[in-house]
Amino acid sequence: MKYYYPDYFYNFQCVPGHACPDSCCIRWQITVDKRTLKKYRQVGGELGKRMKEKIDFSTGNICPHGEEHRCEFLNDDNLCDIVLELGEDALSETCHTHPRHEEVYLNVRERSLAMTCPIACKQLLQRKKPVQILMKEEKTRPDVDLLFDRVLFEELVYTRDALLDVARNRENTIFERMIMILGLAHDVESRIHSRSQRNASKLLARKLPSLGDFTDKEKRELRQIRKAYRSADAFERVDKRLDDIIYDEKYFRQESDEHVSRIMTDMLFALTTMDALKPEWPPYLQSIFNVREEMSREESAKQMAEYSKAEEPIQLEQLLVYFLYVYCCTSVYDESLLAKCKMAVVNVLLIRELWFMKWMENDGVISVDEQAELAHWYVREIENSDENMEQWESLMQRNPRFALKKILKVLGRGAILNSGEQE
Repeated sequence: MKYYYPDYFYNFQCVPGHACPDSCCIRWQITVDKRTLKKYRQVGGELGKRMKEKIDFSTGNICPHGEEHRCEFLNDDNLCDIVLELGEDALSETCHTHPRHEEVYLNVRERSLAMTCPIACKQLLQRKKPVQILMKEEKTRPDVDLLFDRVLFEELVYTRDALLDVARNRENTIFERMIMILGLAHDVESRIHSRSQRNASKLLARKLPSLGDFTDKEKRELRQIRKAYRSADAFERVDKRLDDIIYDEKYFRQESDEHVSRIMTDMLFALTTMDALKPEWPPYLQSIFNVREEMSREESAKQMAEYSKAEEPIQLEQLLVYFLYVYCCTSVYDESLLAKCKMAVVNVLLIRELWFMKWMENDGVISVDEQAELAHWYVREIENSDENMEQWESLMQRNPRFALKKILKVLGRGAILNSGEQE
């Protein structure tokens, strides 16, 4: 069994009580695993009585209470009564491991620290060194799943390594890196779809995806693509191809009527179409729209140019690496690598936009605590709901707001500002 994990994974320590700015025991549907439920059935006294009243033992769901939807066992000090009485070993699997997450693939487990945790988020944003993804191997009984597309998964792991190399390459600006990431995903996905279309005509390959291999030509092209995007002159060559990718030279070169600030507002507006996990989220987004509507194009461009001089690109890099690592290999289930990479890039752009608005509100200042609060809140609204995640990815694939040429236009403007040129 192979275990992948970021190099900071085992350094995390939870901050208990009110020291945590946003408890994971609030506004979550907490489900107790079956093994822990068996333990809880044996608990006596007042705690055991509360467990029998507040836990649905048929589903494992803990009934939340109050306007904040707090876990029944979270006390007024924001400490867990179960831990206080029975110890940490009595926690359910979810409570014990969060924010540690494990994505399960065939003979592979990918571990991450969820940015939905404000402490993990802040620690990531404060980090200066590039994040490295480590791997350890343990002897275990191998998984067997004939329906799992191990051929595609192997290529996705190689591709993600290349995507992460591009994301961490500080010789290029963060916007140039995001442009190249979309280009790499675009090129690789075209080969994935070629294989898929070929396999669709073969009964066995259609029923058992792992039997449908890439052709020698496709494998060679995939290796060449990954190598090309890792090369020193990669962005120069991608820049020359941009017009071919988006089919409209004037659009990318900032000569069309559609302004970057309008594109960003449309992207932010898409967030309002999803279920809000925190009631303060929709009013907060509306306040941003109100500010943006009051600003002229010229004022918006001027303010963003000033913000670009003050921001820390390393923080955007850490966000980008996080999203790429977590999302990319899930493409094994739907072959939508480009949509996953668009999600990663758009998430970074929208978090940056939230920071920009807070920076303006604070008269040109934003603290790392404010950045962590906004970043983890954004991620929590999307990733803590399966329905929201599905909708977000669907928007990346089908909604014109997230057309590739629009994302590239925003990145193109960012690349210009990052290089020191003026609007």
